Amino acid sequence: MPAEKLMSAAEALSLIKDGTRLGLGGTPLAMNPVALAVQLAKRGARDLDLVLAPIGGFAADLLMGAGAVRSVEFAQIGFEELGMAPNFRRLAQEGAVVTLDHT
Repeated sequence: MPAEKLMSAAEALSLIKDGTRLGLGGTPLAMNPVALAVQLAKRGARDLDLVLAPIGGFAADLLMGAGAVRSVEFAQIGFEELGMAPNFRRLAQEGAVVTLDHT
């Protein structure tokens, strides 16, 4: 019998410590783990290394705006026709986040 693959949001959050390499999925504005990102931001998470697939959007930008991200690995981060994710753009231009671009 397969092991249980589902867990509560609280259980998932308990696995994410400062400095964690965290993979986030979804599209720019849909299927984002926004509730998880909000709770991490509220908790004051720091030094996360994000890996975004297939592309990053709202949840990743929220974490960047909260100061939780040390580095981000991505092919694209944006809000579709609304343009580039604003926190990502600001932090990348300031050199405040390490970027690993896979385009």
